[in-house]
Amino acid sequence: MGNRREFLIDAIVEICQKLDKKGWVANHDGNVTLRFEDTLLATPTAVGKADIVPGMILTLDSEGKKIQGIGNPFSEIKLHLAAYKTRPDIQAVVHAHPPFSMARGLVRLDFEIEIPEAVVSIGDVIPVVPYALPGDPGNDSIVADALSRCDVFMMPGNGVLSVGRDVKEAYLRMELLEHLIKIDYYARSMGAVTPLPPDHKQKLLEKRASLGLGPKVSSSTFSSKPETPSSTQDDRSLTQNDLIKQLIAEEIKKIFLNK
Repeated sequence: MGNRREFLIDAIVEICQKLDKKGWVANHDGNVTLRFEDTLLATPTAVGKADIVPGMILTLDSEGKKIQGIGNPFSEIKLHLAAYKTRPDIQAVVHAHPPFSMARGLVRLDFEIEIPEAVVSIGDVIPVVPYALPGDPGNDSIVADALSRCDVFMMPGNGVLSVGRDVKEAYLRMELLEHLIKIDYYARSMGAVTPLPPDHKQKLLEKRASLGLGPKVSSSTFSSKPETPSSTQDDRSLTQNDLIKQLIAEEIKKIFLNK
Protein backbone atom coordinates (compact mmCIF):
# COMPACT_ATOMS: atom_id res chain seq x y z
CA MET A 1 0.00 0.00 0.00
CA GLY A 2 2.77 2.38 0.94
CA ASN A 3 4.66 1.70 -2.27
CA ARG A 4 1.60 2.47 -4.40
CA ARG A 5 1.02 5.75 -2.58
CA GLU A 6 4.65 6.74 -3.11
CA PHE A 7 4.40 5.80 -6.79
CA LEU A 8 1.32 8.02 -7.25
CA ILE A 9 2.95 10.93 -5.42
CA ASP A 10 6.01 10.64 -7.66
CA ALA A 11 3.69 10.68 -10.69
CA ILE A 12 2.10 13.94 -9.51
CA VAL A 13 5.53 15.53 -9.00
CA GLU A 14 6.58 14.43 -12.50
CA ILE A 15 3.50 16.05 -14.05
CA CYS A 16 4.12 19.26 -12.09
CA GLN A 17 7.64 19.37 -13.55
CA LYS A 18 6.24 18.85 -17.07
CA LEU A 19 3.71 21.67 -16.63
CA ASP A 20 6.49 24.02 -15.58
CA LYS A 21 8.89 23.02 -18.37
CA LYS A 22 6.15 23.41 -20.98
CA GLY A 23 5.47 26.95 -19.77
CA TRP A 24 1.86 26.13 -18.96
CA VAL A 25 2.05 27.56 -15.44
CA ALA A 26 3.52 30.70 -13.92
CA ASN A 27 3.81 31.85 -10.35
CA HIS A 28 1.51 29.51 -8.38
CA ASP A 29 -0.71 28.55 -11.34
CA GLY A 30 -2.05 25.07 -11.85
CA ASN A 31 -3.01 22.16 -9.63
CA VAL A 32 -3.07 18.37 -9.79
CA THR A 33 -5.06 15.76 -7.90
CA LEU A 34 -5.22 11.98 -7.98
CA ARG A 35 -7.51 9.43 -6.35
CA PHE A 36 -5.92 7.12 -3.83
CA GLU A 37 -8.33 4.66 -2.23
CA ASP A 38 -10.98 6.85 -0.53
CA THR A 39 -8.78 9.96 -0.44
CA LEU A 40 -7.23 12.46 -2.85
CA LEU A 41 -3.55 13.25 -3.26
CA ALA A 42 -3.18 16.93 -4.17
CA THR A 43 -0.67 19.69 -4.81
CA PRO A 44 -0.71 22.43 -2.14
CA THR A 45 -1.66 26.05 -2.67
CA ALA A 46 0.88 28.87 -3.08
CA VAL A 47 3.72 26.73 -4.39
CA GLY A 48 5.16 26.98 -7.92
CA LYS A 49 4.91 23.68 -9.78
CA ALA A 50 8.67 23.61 -10.38
CA ASP A 51 9.17 23.59 -6.61
CA ILE A 52 6.84 20.69 -5.82
CA VAL A 53 8.57 17.73 -4.14
CA PRO A 54 7.00 14.50 -2.81
CA GLY A 55 6.91 15.69 0.79
CA MET A 56 4.60 18.59 -0.19
CA ILE A 57 1.77 16.44 -1.60
CA LEU A 58 -1.34 16.65 0.59
CA THR A 59 -3.83 13.94 1.46
CA LEU A 60 -7.43 15.19 1.36
CA ASP A 61 -10.76 13.62 2.22
CA SER A 62 -13.65 13.32 -0.24
CA GLU A 63 -14.76 16.87 0.59
CA GLY A 64 -11.35 18.40 -0.05
CA LYS A 65 -10.38 18.85 3.61
CA LYS A 66 -6.79 18.15 4.60
CA ILE A 67 -6.04 14.89 6.37
CA GLN A 68 -2.27 15.21 6.35
CA GLY A 69 0.57 17.13 4.76
CA ILE A 70 2.38 20.45 4.90
CA GLY A 71 0.50 23.44 3.50
CA ASN A 72 -3.14 23.93 2.55
CA PRO A 73 -5.46 22.77 -0.25
CA PHE A 74 -5.68 25.07 -3.26
CA SER A 75 -8.73 27.32 -3.54
CA GLU A 76 -10.15 25.65 -6.68
CA ILE A 77 -10.32 22.17 -5.21
CA LYS A 78 -14.08 22.21 -5.83
CA LEU A 79 -13.48 22.02 -9.58
CA HIS A 80 -11.67 18.73 -9.00
CA LEU A 81 -14.28 17.44 -6.57
CA ALA A 82 -17.01 18.16 -9.11
CA ALA A 83 -15.08 16.15 -11.70
CA TYR A 84 -14.71 13.12 -9.44
CA LYS A 85 -18.37 13.24 -8.41
CA THR A 86 -19.51 13.45 -12.04
CA ARG A 87 -17.68 10.37 -13.32
CA PRO A 88 -16.41 7.44 -11.25
CA ASP A 89 -13.95 6.51 -14.02
CA ILE A 90 -11.98 9.73 -13.42
CA GLN A 91 -8.88 8.99 -11.36
CA ALA A 92 -6.89 12.20 -11.93
CA VAL A 93 -7.47 15.89 -12.71
CA VAL A 94 -4.95 18.37 -14.10
CA HIS A 95 -5.64 22.12 -14.27
CA ALA A 96 -3.18 24.47 -15.99
CA HIS A 97 -2.90 27.47 -18.33
CA PRO A 98 -1.37 26.30 -21.64
CA PRO A 99 -1.11 29.55 -23.68
CA PHE A 100 -2.81 28.64 -26.98
CA SER A 101 -5.69 26.84 -25.27
CA MET A 102 -6.06 29.62 -22.72
CA ALA A 103 -6.15 32.21 -25.52
CA ARG A 104 -8.85 30.20 -27.29
CA GLY A 105 -10.85 30.16 -24.08
CA LEU A 106 -10.54 33.92 -23.74
CA VAL A 107 -12.10 34.45 -27.17
CA ARG A 108 -14.74 31.85 -26.21
CA LEU A 109 -14.45 29.77 -29.35
CA ASP A 110 -15.14 26.03 -29.18
CA PHE A 111 -12.52 23.92 -30.94
CA GLU A 112 -13.59 21.48 -33.66
CA ILE A 113 -10.94 18.84 -34.28
CA GLU A 114 -10.18 18.06 -37.93
CA ILE A 115 -7.28 15.61 -37.49
CA PRO A 116 -8.46 11.96 -37.57
CA GLU A 117 -6.14 10.48 -34.93
CA ALA A 118 -6.97 13.28 -32.53
CA VAL A 119 -10.72 12.70 -32.86
CA VAL A 120 -10.14 9.14 -31.64
CA SER A 121 -7.95 10.39 -28.79
CA ILE A 122 -10.01 13.27 -27.37
CA GLY A 123 -13.21 13.61 -29.43
CA ASP A 124 -14.49 15.89 -32.17
CA VAL A 125 -15.33 19.08 -30.26
CA ILE A 126 -13.55 20.58 -27.25
CA PRO A 127 -15.77 23.24 -25.68
CA VAL A 128 -15.25 26.53 -23.98
CA VAL A 129 -17.58 26.33 -21.00
CA PRO A 130 -19.62 29.28 -19.68
CA TYR A 131 -17.71 31.84 -17.64
CA ALA A 132 -17.89 31.74 -13.86
CA LEU A 133 -15.76 33.26 -11.13
CA PRO A 134 -13.44 30.83 -9.31
CA GLY A 135 -15.34 29.46 -6.33
CA ASP A 136 -18.75 30.24 -7.79
CA PRO A 137 -21.25 27.45 -6.89
CA GLY A 138 -22.26 27.33 -10.54
CA ASN A 139 -18.89 25.80 -11.41
CA ASP A 140 -20.10 22.40 -10.15
CA SER A 141 -22.81 22.15 -12.78
CA ILE A 142 -20.53 23.61 -15.47
CA VAL A 143 -17.90 20.94 -14.80
CA ALA A 144 -20.50 18.17 -14.60
CA ASP A 145 -22.08 19.21 -17.89
CA ALA A 146 -18.74 19.42 -19.73
CA LEU A 147 -17.43 16.11 -18.43
CA SER A 148 -20.62 14.32 -19.41
CA ARG A 149 -19.46 14.94 -22.98
CA CYS A 150 -15.66 15.25 -23.00
CA ASP A 151 -12.40 14.66 -21.12
CA VAL A 152 -10.82 18.09 -21.50
CA PHE A 153 -12.29 21.58 -21.80
CA MET A 154 -11.39 25.26 -21.75
CA MET A 155 -12.55 27.78 -19.15
CA PRO A 156 -12.69 31.51 -20.04
CA GLY A 157 -9.84 33.19 -18.16
CA ASN A 158 -9.06 30.03 -16.20
CA GLY A 159 -7.16 27.75 -18.54
CA VAL A 160 -7.85 24.08 -19.18
CA LEU A 161 -9.20 21.25 -17.04
CA SER A 162 -8.31 17.72 -18.13
CA VAL A 163 -9.19 14.34 -16.62
CA GLY A 164 -7.96 10.78 -17.05
CA ARG A 165 -7.79 7.24 -15.73
CA ASP A 166 -4.41 8.22 -14.35
CA VAL A 167 -2.51 11.48 -14.03
CA LYS A 168 -0.38 10.87 -17.13
CA GLU A 169 -3.48 10.38 -19.30
CA ALA A 170 -5.01 13.59 -17.94
CA TYR A 171 -1.79 15.44 -18.76
CA LEU A 172 -1.50 13.93 -22.25
CA ARG A 173 -5.03 15.00 -23.14
CA MET A 174 -4.16 18.57 -22.23
CA GLU A 175 -0.90 18.31 -24.15
CA LEU A 176 -2.73 17.10 -27.27
CA LEU A 177 -5.32 19.87 -27.07
CA GLU A 178 -2.62 22.55 -26.81
CA HIS A 179 -0.73 21.00 -29.74
CA LEU A 180 -3.85 20.87 -31.93
CA ILE A 181 -4.91 24.44 -31.19
CA LYS A 182 -1.41 25.65 -32.03
CA ILE A 183 -1.56 23.77 -35.37
CA ASP A 184 -5.01 25.22 -36.07
CA TYR A 185 -3.74 28.74 -35.36
CA TYR A 186 -0.91 28.37 -37.88
CA ALA A 187 -3.10 26.60 -40.45
CA ARG A 188 -5.65 29.43 -40.46
CA SER A 189 -2.88 31.93 -41.12
CA MET A 190 -2.15 30.04 -44.34
CA GLY A 191 -5.70 29.49 -45.58
CA ALA A 192 -9.06 27.87 -44.89
CA VAL A 193 -9.03 24.70 -42.80
CA THR A 194 -10.76 21.79 -44.57
CA PRO A 195 -13.22 20.04 -42.24
CA LEU A 196 -13.39 16.28 -41.92
CA PRO A 197 -16.36 14.76 -43.79
CA PRO A 198 -19.19 14.11 -41.31
CA ASP A 199 -19.32 10.38 -42.11
CA HIS A 200 -15.57 10.07 -41.48
CA LYS A 201 -15.89 11.91 -38.19
CA GLN A 202 -18.72 9.60 -37.13
CA LYS A 203 -16.61 6.50 -37.87
CA LEU A 204 -13.75 7.97 -35.83
CA LEU A 205 -16.10 8.64 -32.91
CA GLU A 206 -17.36 5.05 -33.12
CA LYS A 207 -13.75 3.85 -33.02
CA ARG A 208 -13.17 6.06 -29.97
CA ALA A 209 -16.18 4.54 -28.23
CA SER A 210 -15.09 0.99 -29.11
CA LEU A 211 -11.75 1.64 -27.38
CA GLY A 212 -13.57 2.71 -24.23
CA LEU A 213 -12.31 6.28 -24.47
CA GLY A 214 -14.23 9.28 -23.18
CA PRO A 215 -17.57 9.55 -21.40
CA LYS A 216 -20.32 7.13 -22.35
CA VAL A 217 -22.14 9.64 -24.57
CA SER A 218 -21.25 11.13 -27.94
CA SER A 219 -19.19 14.32 -27.82
CA SER A 220 -20.99 15.44 -30.97
CA THR A 221 -23.94 16.41 -28.75
CA PHE A 222 -22.17 19.74 -28.24
CA SER A 223 -23.90 20.99 -31.36
CA SER A 224 -27.28 20.62 -29.70
CA LYS A 225 -26.49 22.26 -26.36
CA PRO A 226 -28.15 25.57 -25.46
CA GLU A 227 -26.14 28.51 -26.63
CA THR A 228 -24.26 30.50 -24.02
CA PRO A 229 -22.21 33.69 -24.25
CA SER A 230 -19.12 31.47 -24.34
CA SER A 231 -19.96 29.63 -27.55
CA THR A 232 -22.53 31.37 -29.71
CA GLN A 233 -22.54 31.15 -33.49
CA ASP A 234 -22.25 34.93 -33.62
CA ASP A 235 -18.98 34.75 -31.67
CA ARG A 236 -17.61 32.10 -34.03
CA SER A 237 -18.60 34.06 -37.12
CA LEU A 238 -17.06 37.24 -35.77
CA THR A 239 -13.75 35.54 -35.06
CA GLN A 240 -13.63 33.81 -38.45
CA ASN A 241 -14.57 37.02 -40.28
CA ASP A 242 -11.83 38.92 -38.50
CA LEU A 243 -9.33 36.27 -39.56
CA ILE A 244 -10.49 36.43 -43.20
CA LYS A 245 -10.20 40.22 -43.21
CA GLN A 246 -6.69 39.98 -41.78
CA LEU A 247 -5.62 37.50 -44.46
CA ILE A 248 -7.08 39.65 -47.26
CA ALA A 249 -5.29 42.71 -45.90
CA GLU A 250 -2.00 40.81 -45.81
CA GLU A 251 -2.41 39.63 -49.41
CA ILE A 252 -3.19 43.17 -50.62
CA LYS A 253 -0.12 44.46 -48.77
CA LYS A 254 2.03 41.84 -50.53
CA ILE A 255 0.71 42.91 -53.94
CA PHE A 256 1.64 46.54 -53.34
CA LEU A 257 5.07 45.67 -51.91
CA ASN A 258 5.91 43.54 -54.95
CA LYS A 259 5.14 46.38 -57.42
